[in-house]
Amino acid sequence: MKKKFNIMLCTLIGVLSACNEYDFDQEQYRNEVGLLSNSSLIYDRQVANVGQEKDTVYLVATVSGSQISPNTHHVALLESDSLLKAYNKSNFDIEKEKFAKLLPDECYDFPNKELDIQAGTSKVMFPIYLKNLERISPDSIYFLDYKIDPDKTPNYNPDKSHVLLRIYKENYYATTKTSTYYNYTSSTIVIPNPSGSPEVRRPTNANQVFPIGANSVRMMAGDESFSDYTTALDIINKGSIILEMGEQLPENPLAKELTILPYKDIDVMQLTPIGEYDNTYLLNVIRTPDGRATYYKEFRLHYKYRLESTAPYREVKAKLRYEFNPRVDNL
Repeated sequence: MKKKFNIMLCTLIGVLSACNEYDFDQEQYRNEVGLLSNSSLIYDRQVANVGQEKDTVYLVATVSGSQISPNTHHVALLESDSLLKAYNKSNFDIEKEKFAKLLPDECYDFPNKELDIQAGTSKVMFPIYLKNLERISPDSIYFLDYKIDPDKTPNYNPDKSHVLLRIYKENYYATTKTSTYYNYTSSTIVIPNPSGSPEVRRPTNANQVFPIGANSVRMMAGDESFSDYTTALDIINKGSIILEMGEQLPENPLAKELTILPYKDIDVMQLTPIGEYDNTYLLNVIRTPDGRATYYKEFRLHYKYRLESTAPYREVKAKLRYEFNPRVDNL
């Protein structure tokens, strides 16, 4: 028994000696530079406002450690495309129609790719100035791909040295960060029938709306089906219209003029206003008898369109509503 006790005592002394020799501070408080991202090495928390000539998003570099570093850490970045290629391979394999793209050079300025994380701070934010976002398709995924320059950045974490910065855009009417759907209400699509009565459709579904410019959005003209994704882009190009908001109406400060334009291939004609279908955008406030209010962003439309030059025009009278909370929108 005494022999076993002596063995245990020697073992404990050995462990304590090893602990004294090991530098816990070096492990616990190690400061390493990394790029802010999620577990998939994507940073997707920012949205650019196309209502501004230029908007700013940030690539963020941080320094790890359970205590704030007393030293300055230099961070240098390099452009890349390797993480984008890995993203496309992992998510889409050989389905090239779905591939994400690098944001075109004409759509951003990145003036300074070398900054310092100052002593006593935990991060530095690299400003990236976005512009000309109306030129990129809302149907594609866009990234900026950057990685840490190992030759100019001491003490970096190789597991957090690369990031894809997702580019979203928004205006007052829609966003690409989430899907924005406007619901049809009191709407009709009339399809002529040369041999009899016209077909009258009453859509009750929703129409997805995409931001295009500062005051314009895109949506499908009617209730055409996208079917398979390989033909969806063709249907979008053939069947989409642009709604362009104009001046505020003098008789109603909550309403704006609205112009209906073709997106690409569609033949569309804006028609004379009829009743509520007066080709306006309306900030519609509907109140209940007890004083509660529901707020809608609303398009009121009257137009006709056709997808083929030999097809008859389909006449559309539509009210499309998107319910929103003005307090949340203004945060």
